[in-house]
Amino acid sequence: MLATRGDTRFSGLRLDSTPPQAPPIPAGPLALDSAARLALVRSPHVRAVLADVGIAAADLWQASRLTNPTVNGNYGFRQGGGTALSGIGVGFSVISALQVPLKKRIAAAELRSAEQRVADAVYGAVLDVQRAYVAVQHAQQMVELRQNVAQVTAASAAVAKALREAGNLPALDVAAEEAMAAESVTGIASADAELALARAELGRLMGAGVSDTAWTIGPLLENPTREMWPLAMMDSLALSRRMDIASAREGAEAAAHALGLSRRFRLLPDGTIGASFERDPDGQFVGPTASVTLPLFDRGGAAVARARSALAQRVATHDALVVNAHAEVRSALAHLETAQRRALQIRTVVLPARRRVVTESQLQTNAMALPVFALLQARQMEIDAGQMYLDALRDYWFARAELERATGGPLPVPSVP
Repeated sequence: MLATRGDTRFSGLRLDSTPPQAPPIPAGPLALDSAARLALVRSPHVRAVLADVGIAAADLWQASRLTNPTVNGNYGFRQGGGTALSGIGVGFSVISALQVPLKKRIAAAELRSAEQRVADAVYGAVLDVQRAYVAVQHAQQMVELRQNVAQVTAASAAVAKALREAGNLPALDVAAEEAMAAESVTGIASADAELALARAELGRLMGAGVSDTAWTIGPLLENPTREMWPLAMMDSLALSRRMDIASAREGAEAAAHALGLSRRFRLLPDGTIGASFERDPDGQFVGPTASVTLPLFDRGGAAVARARSALAQRVATHDALVVNAHAEVRSALAHLETAQRRALQIRTVVLPARRRVVTESQLQTNAMALPVFALLQARQMEIDAGQMYLDALRDYWFARAELERATGGPLPVPSVP
């Protein structure tokens, strides 16, 4: 971690140094927190964002240094011969030295802004991994579900074919069952493709290479609970924790310091003091020198106007982020509550009802009071309800990640109604 005080903090900084070798992605099961850590240390996108802090730290280092003195000299030959004229002088920009404290304040505020901006981007990368991890889990369960659908429809088609051979079923019904069985096989292919895409996206976020394919993740999505978060608490958390808002606030502070610098030195942007030594036929001369810029054509008004506009722009950016934060919290909380209610309704009402239908259909089929197709159809509808629940689970965990992003951190301990 780069320090922010004292010149010695930059002694070990090497802007051209190569990043350390990233750890490989291990084979076998990969937990969510492990996937997030791998993304932070392996992903080149995260490394590119982290470089912003090094750039801002280097700017602070530069702003803390005095400008180098200037040395000038002259040598002239007298026309027609004779003793030559020579001189040497050393100058130092005193105005630049007076500006160092304000420049350090500006650069320090910019560094804090960069740190908050990078922290926000890193946290966003972690949440992206969380969403991608959930997408892989969802895709894996969808593959398993589609395989179950294919087994049920294949069994139904086999029964229909046997009944047709016995002369108890029309050819149209057999064709319909076989068509459904064939479509279910294509459903497996679609689910496999979705799984491959989801794994590729998670691998991209973790910086996976061509050979990093042996990792696996947990197969099941966790069930949602009845947790509730009040809107007022979420709004308050967003304003206090969101790092993009903090970054914009630090940026506005830097712009305010820059405006003060422009105003203070608008009429005296530059000036030097120094000493000179000259030698000519009449002798040698030593004395001080000074130079200032006369504000005849440029009185610094443009620089002040630009700094004022930059400050207004950064303040407006901060205010816009605050407005967006309120809207994002409301939207994310609404999505979460909707997905939560839908998932709980399917899990506690729809799925048990479908299981009861299958159980009753099985009893009726065993008693020869219901055709086997009714039982197979009941199982198909139970599987469809399972697919609805998987989609609801995915939407719930996506909504949780969205709310965490909107509030700038993990969700607190909730209230349970």
